[in-house]
Amino acid sequence: MDSNIGRKLDGRYEITELIGVGGMADVYKATDIMENRTVAVKILKDEFSNSEEFLRRFRNESKAIALLSHPNIVKIYDVGFTDEIQFIVMEYIDGITLKEFIDQQGVLRWKDALHFITQILRALQHAHDKGIVHRDIKPQNIMLFSDGTIKVMDFGIARFARIDGKTLSDKTIGSVHYISPEQARGDITDERSDLYSVGVMLYEMFTGKKPFDGDNPVAIALKHMEEDPVPPRDLMPALPEALEEIVLHAMERDPARRYQSAAEMIKDIDRFKVDQSVVFGYKNNQGETTAVEKAPANNVEEYFEEDYDNEDDDTNKRSYVVPILMAVTVAVVIIAAVLIAYFVIANFSSSSTHKGNVEIKDFVGRNIVEVEQEYAGRLQFDKAEEYNDEYDEGIIFEQEQKAGTLVREGYTIKVKVSRGKRMIQIPDVKNKKSDIAESELISAGFTPVLRETYDNDVAKGLVIRTEPGAGQEAPSNSEVLVIVSKGPFESDLKVPNVIGLTKEKAIAKLTENKLKYQVEEVAHEGDKGKVVEQSVAGGQFVSKDTVITIFISTGEAQTQSLTISMPMPYNIWGSYVVEVYRDGNVIQTISIADGAQVAGSNINIDVTGKKSETLSVKITNSQTYQSVSNYARYAVDYENMTYNLDGELKTSDVQAISSPQPTTTTTTTTAAPVEQPQAQQPADANANEAVEAVQ
Repeated sequence: MDSNIGRKLDGRYEITELIGVGGMADVYKATDIMENRTVAVKILKDEFSNSEEFLRRFRNESKAIALLSHPNIVKIYDVGFTDEIQFIVMEYIDGITLKEFIDQQGVLRWKDALHFITQILRALQHAHDKGIVHRDIKPQNIMLFSDGTIKVMDFGIARFARIDGKTLSDKTIGSVHYISPEQARGDITDERSDLYSVGVMLYEMFTGKKPFDGDNPVAIALKHMEEDPVPPRDLMPALPEALEEIVLHAMERDPARRYQSAAEMIKDIDRFKVDQSVVFGYKNNQGETTAVEKAPANNVEEYFEEDYDNEDDDTNKRSYVVPILMAVTVAVVIIAAVLIAYFVIANFSSSSTHKGNVEIKDFVGRNIVEVEQEYAGRLQFDKAEEYNDEYDEGIIFEQEQKAGTLVREGYTIKVKVSRGKRMIQIPDVKNKKSDIAESELISAGFTPVLRETYDNDVAKGLVIRTEPGAGQEAPSNSEVLVIVSKGPFESDLKVPNVIGLTKEKAIAKLTENKLKYQVEEVAHEGDKGKVVEQSVAGGQFVSKDTVITIFISTGEAQTQSLTISMPMPYNIWGSYVVEVYRDGNVIQTISIADGAQVAGSNINIDVTGKKSETLSVKITNSQTYQSVSNYARYAVDYENMTYNLDGELKTSDVQAISSPQPTTTTTTTTAAPVEQPQAQQPADANANEAVEAVQ
């Protein structure tokens, strides 16, 4: 079993389960006891925690990353450093990674891909503006919510996994597919490296394939450094040309030819959205290399000879080329040697004759080791170590000489260096009243934080324990969690809300709250495998042995049948065809032999479906072939078994296409105005006899 599960970090983060494993760290789900919220805790692996240089840089960078605040960046709440553990507390996201989504979809629609990439670019622009480069952009580090919102994780963390900067192993296989050429070479990287990785991700979204692959990380990295990717339109011809240009421009091997900022790339994407026929012209610049650059370095002379051979076969011209080249080469070598000798002698003489001045900088907030290394041989440092609550151990918090002062080389400057916060032993307040315990902890130099919980063995109002425990040491002014008894555990239990959770997570939560459960599947559209209903609502209290039934969605709603009763117009004669349409397709045809038999009454339309839809009805005169489209439109709700008329019936339009009234005698015609209303409103039974339904 994982030793971290059940552990409490800093007395407030209670780890409940492992939710992710990475090359550098493991990620756990935890509860922030003080804020009463779910968080994610990333704990560094031991192999990285043993490097002092790594930890120093990690701590400084983590503080900078915590300042990032952007809707598309996972929020960092807290960072913790002890001799035993290094961790980051961040926003918990109940979603999937972009990698999982790409694996599910294969090839993404370009509209979806641009929606995701634009959010990633906005996050990167925010970080780049603050001087933070991600250096490990890949789908595994991008979280995706169900509403399409993107959150970028792991800012500034990946850089520490490759402090040596030059080694690629099997552990980096997940990142090497998205690595920039300069990063693969171990060169200095900047924000343009992140944009290269974004280009690789966009390539994968458009084509379903990574631009470079190989048997091992080294082979893949070499392809990033030396090869051009297959153009995306070769794999997906339907892809707009402008999108191919954006991808290939972001993936230029030379950073100077790439997008120079995330804002530039967003600008091109926005321009494409407005005009999909736009041509940026980046293709014209791709792959342009001068002839000399293409020639292998060890075959330069051969290249010039081949180029010369393409000229006229004039032997006199050919005889001059090699001597001229040799003369130029010798001249360059002689000039270079003279210049090198001059600078060596000049530097040697100046350094040996006198020392220069050094300007003292503002060293407050900087690590003393870094400063001493930077000014080695130029300044001496007289260090006084003191405890300090504001600055971490090893950080300069005061200097005697002001910044800007000029001193001679070798000058000694006095600085005060933090020993970290003063460590104090936590007093034993177990079984004491909470107010007395609180007073004792304040007197000892701590900030007590009280939390109540039920306990069958400790009387109400007395302290059960502290975290950290009695006798342990903690920094002065740090918070100490005081667990106070609420008395014996109540017989009634509070039901948690598990709607929206998977079956496994819902069961775990109910079990965690000491409740029994029962599982039933229900027909429901979407949310397959998740709880859509529970027998007792969350927040209610129930007795100890109550069974909570959770209803798990099958992912599909049950097909329902209902009957629409549609009124027919008065004063119609002749035969008709009634057609029912769904999304432009006929789903039912009803033949009416005698319109007079159904005039003024209702006819029944039987339909089946899921959720809701809109149906339209068309009526055609079978004799004149005249039609009335959208005679009626119905909004049908299968879940609630209801239907409503959308708009008005086109009664007059149907009457207008009615066949002529049958010829009658004068007497009958005279009497018709009195008798006709009864004749035109037959009982539904008679109307149905005149209707022949054809499915």
